[in-house]
Amino acid sequence: MGMFQALNSGFKRIVAIWHRRAGKDKSLMNLLATQAAQRRGSYFYFFPTYQQGRKIIWDGMDRDGFPFIEHIPRELVKTKNSSEMKVVMTSGSIIQVVGTDNIDSIVGTNPIGCVFSEYSLQDPRGWDYIRPILRENGGWSAFNYTPRGTQPRVGPVSDGPQQPRVVR
Repeated sequence: MGMFQALNSGFKRIVAIWHRRAGKDKSLMNLLATQAAQRRGSYFYFFPTYQQGRKIIWDGMDRDGFPFIEHIPRELVKTKNSSEMKVVMTSGSIIQVVGTDNIDSIVGTNPIGCVFSEYSLQDPRGWDYIRPILRENGGWSAFNYTPRGTQPRVGPVSDGPQQPRVVR
């Protein structure tokens, strides 16, 4: 089952363990933009550091020179704030790139969709903070990474006794 189909079928967690250069962030940026166009709310794209988020999503391009941030179609963008790495969509949704190296920067927010890129390298307090928010508002999360070494982190798939549906 694909990621788009999984979210549309009620899955709340997606774990993408793909090899390097397989298009994890490109695919998940498309997923995030699609979801933000369908349901108004706040959406975060987490990286291990804020600087990685800027280099990869905000300033990064694919091999053909297409910017990752432009996977949010221009006609759906109301405003872009480069200093905050934030896009406000015409739907009213907000997409923002965040680093888990400074998780306090999102205290008080209420996201309904989150992507954790290179999750195995992230500060796990980011997920610890976001998990109860997503549970309360029916939100979803996606985790991607490339395994490193012999014991890769599988990704957080449990929310407690009422485990959400997960696709890998």
